[in-house]
Amino acid sequence: MNSVIKACYIALFIALLPVVAFYLFLPQSKFAYNFGLIPGDVQHLQGVFFMPFAHADSGHLWGNTMQLFFGVLLVFLHFRHLSKTIMFIQWVGTGLILFFIGKTESLHIGSSGIIYGLFSFLILAGFIAGNRRLRLQSFMLLMYYGGMVWGIFPWQEKVSWEGHLSGAIAGTLSAIILSKWYRTFTRDKRPAWFYDSAKWEDPYSRFNRKD
Repeated sequence: MNSVIKACYIALFIALLPVVAFYLFLPQSKFAYNFGLIPGDVQHLQGVFFMPFAHADSGHLWGNTMQLFFGVLLVFLHFRHLSKTIMFIQWVGTGLILFFIGKTESLHIGSSGIIYGLFSFLILAGFIAGNRRLRLQSFMLLMYYGGMVWGIFPWQEKVSWEGHLSGAIAGTLSAIILSKWYRTFTRDKRPAWFYDSAKWEDPYSRFNRKD
């Protein structure tokens, strides 16, 4: 199967999991309380794994679905050798960080934390990867999603800014920690003349010839 088509199938499957959970477990408010994450509350520790499946309403759900699909797709396209590890870190790491740094007695739901983790990873890893195409992709993501940075500050009510911040931390740390492994298959190959300076010829020397 073509790697692009396979990545699309995987991304679509992951992105639709919260959609299925949303319409399967109604009323969503009860499901959100039972499986959402409350920082510091051990009884809600399962929210580390199930928080992304719970959403406040359909607007909240579909607002995250396309971004989740796009983020997962780019990870499985460009970092497929480490894609499972990257997804696990964003999914579980975001929840664990939120569990320890979030405000107690506040209920957190939704997959936006994972989305912040994915795009934080993609932007930073693209610059670290040593690959021209990934560097260009990072610039484009930064231009398009740069405004998401405001989501990690507590200026908007009823928005899990702590979840966004936790995702950004998980994405940033994973991009740095995993760089040793993904650079081995993302780094651009050096040209042949780099390894044998004796055979190298200045490509611009022909402009100095008179014949």
